Amino acid sequence: MNKNIDLDTLIFLAENFAEQFEDGHLTIMKFTTEWKVMLGTPNLDSEEGRKEVSKLNGHKTLEKALLDLILYT
Repeated sequence: MNKNIDLDTLIFLAENFAEQFEDGHLTIMKFTTEWKVMLGTPNLDSEEGRKEVSKLNGHKTLEKALLDLILYT
């Protein structure tokens, strides 16, 4: 995949995946050291939701997190 895909294109593609697979729900999270992106909406009030987020791959940039979502969903 082209390393020069811009953020707008990655967000567009992720939004389309969310529309197709999760009724439009897309979650983007920024933590101190990493970004995480997932289709759907985690229930962070539950242990299950927190485990779901902890299992996600973390990435140094939002672009890499979105690319991971697009390539491996």
